[in-house]
Amino acid sequence: MCTATPAAGTVPLKLSVEHARKGFRQANGADILAIADLSFSVRSGEYVAIVGPTGAGKSVLLDCLLGLKTLDAGQILIDGRPVQNFVREKKGHITRIFQEDRLLPWLSANDNAAIGLQMQGVAEKDRRATAAKWLDAVGLSAFKEALPSELSGGMRQRVNIARAFAPDPELVLLDEAFSALDDVTATRLRQDFKTLAQAQSTTFLIVTHSIDEAIFLANRILVFGAPARLMAEIPVPARAFEDRTMSDKIKEEVRRLIAAGARTQ
Repeated sequence: MCTATPAAGTVPLKLSVEHARKGFRQANGADILAIADLSFSVRSGEYVAIVGPTGAGKSVLLDCLLGLKTLDAGQILIDGRPVQNFVREKKGHITRIFQEDRLLPWLSANDNAAIGLQMQGVAEKDRRATAAKWLDAVGLSAFKEALPSELSGGMRQRVNIARAFAPDPELVLLDEAFSALDDVTATRLRQDFKTLAQAQSTTFLIVTHSIDEAIFLANRILVFGAPARLMAEIPVPARAFEDRTMSDKIKEEVRRLIAAGARTQ
């Protein structure tokens, strides 16, 4: 995240996607390919953004990374293990921050933030204490017992962030995490998220439609075509977001690639 990317080979791979392929049959009987021969890797501690046109299979890929969907071909490895094995053996070590808050409306902010810890079997007293720590970290100290209906959209997304960090994850997936918020709130949350993330030994995969967000958060941008295939990898130099000339150059290249990779049928 705007820090120097480690030299290749010096940091172990956290995630490896190898020749992944995933298709679906639509209600009208037509087959559609969401992921087509997709390969890329992410090293431990990297912040990698994925951008691409509509229909590039980005959210489908995240479902596969969580073991919610199974590839038709190829494989996904985390720490060298098939993703299904990793998810089963290390519950809660992959977390996802959605565009929508997806909080349980009958639970307090604290109990929502503790859900991942509950899945890990952490005792109630300990999980509530850990969740409270993370709610403090995201600026919700005074709202731990508030219900989601009593919180603003930005505050609910802060609970989402606390919930994602609370289980001490090894891989955090951001799925358009800030796109439903107004510009002022989204900008503030991106900065707060970045500050929290930099203090963790965690790997981040960031799916976003915002090229500015990708440049702000990531060390490297993967540009997908539709269906999902890797068009290009673009490094994000340190302080690129603050350098208007550098940032504009990256945005121009990413836009060109996204246009070239759009689905044609």
